[in-house]
Amino acid sequence: MIELTEKPIDPKEIYNRISKDVSGSVMIHFGMVKPIAEGKRTKGIQFVPDGDMEGEMRQVEAELREKWDIEDVLFICRIGNLNVGEVIAVTAIAADGRHSAFDACRDAVEKYKNMKSIKKKELF
Repeated sequence: MIELTEKPIDPKEIYNRISKDVSGSVMIHFGMVKPIAEGKRTKGIQFVPDGDMEGEMRQVEAELREKWDIEDVLFICRIGNLNVGEVIAVTAIAADGRHSAFDACRDAVEKYKNMKSIKKKELF
């Protein structure tokens, strides 16, 4: 499942949103707005789609499903202005075992960090 949202992400809801019918492991990663960037204290960050962000996220999901033995993927990304401490993005992976869940989640986070369709700007 792919979602772009301007609304805050509630970490408590994430576990209930990922399919885990046959999973032995669920890995959830929360990317957060850091208080310091480029050696300076920040007020927050701005995320703006620049192209087909949803399409690029769907491509990442397809690559993950092809590469890893996983049951479900939940990929949520905030857009707009976010404050320090807010959740930027969530990557959740349900898999049969922990190795697949951990490895697929790490792969997903790395792919997200390299997406071309989102621009970020630190707010100082």
